[in-house]
Amino acid sequence: MASADQTSSSQSSAPRHLESVTFADRPHTASPTSSDSKSNSFPATESRLRQPIASPTGNAPQSNAAPAANAAADPASTTLNLTPPSSELSNQAKAQQILALAVDAFAKTGSWVVFYRELLGLNGVVHKSFKTEESLTWFMNSPEHAELQEMVAAMRSQDNSKGDAVEPERMITIRLPKSLHDVLTAESELMKLSINKLCITKLLQPAESRFVPVQQGRRRGRRPGPQGSRKKSQSTS
Repeated sequence: MASADQTSSSQSSAPRHLESVTFADRPHTASPTSSDSKSNSFPATESRLRQPIASPTGNAPQSNAAPAANAAADPASTTLNLTPPSSELSNQAKAQQILALAVDAFAKTGSWVVFYRELLGLNGVVHKSFKTEESLTWFMNSPEHAELQEMVAAMRSQDNSKGDAVEPERMITIRLPKSLHDVLTAESELMKLSINKLCITKLLQPAESRFVPVQQGRRRGRRPGPQGSRKKSQSTS
């Protein structure tokens, strides 16, 4: 995994008031504070990771062990074969079934990347179940989504495998004001995390529309996805 790039202004071509942060991996989550999810919490602190996982269907707790210890299957297994809920169900019923699937997946794999991809990835159960923007937004604000995020946090606390063990990694580099970089550095020290993990933690959380700026003019910079060969594009220009 890439570490935070704390390049000084004397080494960077960026303006002196900007600093760069480079990070890869897939996001660690801060535990949500919803009161509805307290009874089924998966905080990322070692002393509380041993709490039983309460089944959303009302059954007995699955296990008292950490997720990696529960994983009888190979942690590097790339698929969990999860079946999305029926499209005829209500949003609430879908959310409950997804949480039940998550509890089962939590016990099957020690890889948080696999868990995230199969549940919350673009081709995961959540996106297959909530296909409209309105329904997906509803789920992202639900207690069930908070439960999934806490499970991801708990798994990331115990998963020591390499970031590219189950799928390729990608890297992004952002430029940000020094004052924001300073805050991230202080926050990472307070939480005893690398800036890389802290940034991924924040990226795991959906952005609230009220905190998103309006794009002025044409979108500049690199777009998401493969960029192609830079040398080839230069030679043909």
